[in-house]
Amino acid sequence: MPKFSRLRSGHILARRWFAKAGLEAHADAYIRYLTEHGYAVPTVECYFRCVAHFLHWVVQHHAAFHDVGDALIDRFIHGHLPHCQCAPQCRRTSADVHAALIHFLDMYGIARATQSPIVSASIDAELAIFTQYMVEVRGLSESTRHVRRRHIGEFLADCFHEQPIEISKIAPADVIRFVMRRTRGLTPGSVKSVCGSLHSYLRFKAISGTPVTALIAALPRVALWRLGGLPDVLSPEEVRRLLSAFDRSNATGKRDYAITRCLLDLGLRRTEVAHLCLDDIDWRAGILTLHGKGKRIDVVPLPRLTGQAIAAYLQYGRPQTARREIFVRHRPPLNAGADLDIVRNAVRYAAKRCGLEQRVRGTHVFRHTIACRMAQSGAPFKQIADLLRHRDLDTTTIYAKVDLPSLRRVALPWPGRHS
Repeated sequence: MPKFSRLRSGHILARRWFAKAGLEAHADAYIRYLTEHGYAVPTVECYFRCVAHFLHWVVQHHAAFHDVGDALIDRFIHGHLPHCQCAPQCRRTSADVHAALIHFLDMYGIARATQSPIVSASIDAELAIFTQYMVEVRGLSESTRHVRRRHIGEFLADCFHEQPIEISKIAPADVIRFVMRRTRGLTPGSVKSVCGSLHSYLRFKAISGTPVTALIAALPRVALWRLGGLPDVLSPEEVRRLLSAFDRSNATGKRDYAITRCLLDLGLRRTEVAHLCLDDIDWRAGILTLHGKGKRIDVVPLPRLTGQAIAAYLQYGRPQTARREIFVRHRPPLNAGADLDIVRNAVRYAAKRCGLEQRVRGTHVFRHTIACRMAQSGAPFKQIADLLRHRDLDTTTIYAKVDLPSLRRVALPWPGRHS
């Protein structure tokens, strides 16, 4: 591996910055991580220097590496880079720096969207026990466990940093302070998610005999009324515009089009699309096996257009890989399945190309669209619930609000209105 050896020996200053941050042992690991994920030598060189530059800046500002998160990264990119005087070879392109730092944090399994801190050994051990509880006692799905583990990791790091965990030292004011700071600017649904994670963890501690009644009482109640709003729905014209926005002459366009057809034709959740595997399709019977929430397994018919889109991608777009997932990455890091961001961005980028970026912000709009279309055509709610794989039929009743012809037949006249 001559290129790898030359790369390792050519960054004396960068390695010195890794060492000053106490992360010298991770320098070669980061280079190997990038190389094994298919990045070219110039890109590896660039990213390595970017991370070293950031670590140098962190040390200069007397910050601890466990405090690294979105806020600190933004300060570095937008506050330091434009006026940097560290060294002539430091990279100042914000996109390169941000990508390099994301990959470095990913190497430690840090969540990409809201990076949780790199935790101490005591916090990591506590999270392992809590994860075991979520699996064996609660039976929670992988995605739910991931979210709750991230929230609790942030909470424990905020309360204890590098100190041993002693729940008895946490006061109700600490819980309120963390929730207020962590959820600033978030939607009510996201706030409820954070509070739910904390409530789950505190209940877990209560089972082991830890007194947490006051801490649970300190969790704020979120005003989020069930069925309080109207589902956002795409019109047939908007659906047509979106489907025509994919360039199916290239591999990425074929993949993103097939992803969108799975979302639109079957009403799949984002995680269900990302986890679809080759073994889940029975081409002869025309059925698809779904591994959904709560370890639930469903078998659904595979629509013809959806099957054609997936087959075209598998035959003419999917790169050679040992992965069993249907949808895979086309850019480094290679040999990896499509994650949730790839599924979401497939529709976001297409929506931007056809001028629907204000209407398509995520993937859930497709579930709403297919359900509302069925409701307006007179389909029974049990049939809609079966398609969306709702456990409770009451969850499906929100779609009655968009069946305007039926609502007009039962609506009472407005008081004072003349016939």
